[in-house]
Amino acid sequence: MNSIISDSELRTISLNKNHNLSSFSCLSGELNDFLKNDALNDQSNLISRTSLCFWDDELVGFFTLIADTIEAKAVTDGLEHYEYRKYPGVKIARLAVDSRFERRGIGTYLLLAAIGKTLSICDNIGCRYILVDSKKDSIGFYQKNEFKLVDKYKNREFVPMYLNMQPIISEMNLENSS
Repeated sequence: MNSIISDSELRTISLNKNHNLSSFSCLSGELNDFLKNDALNDQSNLISRTSLCFWDDELVGFFTLIADTIEAKAVTDGLEHYEYRKYPGVKIARLAVDSRFERRGIGTYLLLAAIGKTLSICDNIGCRYILVDSKKDSIGFYQKNEFKLVDKYKNREFVPMYLNMQPIISEMNLENSS
């Protein structure tokens, strides 16, 4: 039986040209192909940033972030009287766990690591939401982690979802002030 791997046993680092990605294999051929053939090139061209997750010395997952926006009308928890058409955000463009390590808590760890990176971005630029275009079978995973569906696009193949960063940052500021 596979057991949950504790967060303290996992580490994330930025992708670089010295990483050996050959052992990684998740259920999606598209995600495997992206990591092995496109991620480093996209990173070099400032299109995206990929973080790798290791357990011991084994590559167990990755996530990729890009800059994005979301329509102001698409969110239910935006600012009243917001004067722009779109809110700034960070999108989780890719998130995958190696098939050998599924259901061991790594996906949740990767999501929280992506949120953590987004929080650090919020210190330097405006970034109201973290976004994802979820596969239909992953919607429950994101909802469990407080992401909301964009109702108007819920019938798409990849469903837009968002998490408002403002309450998270407010809670962190309260904790830091007490």
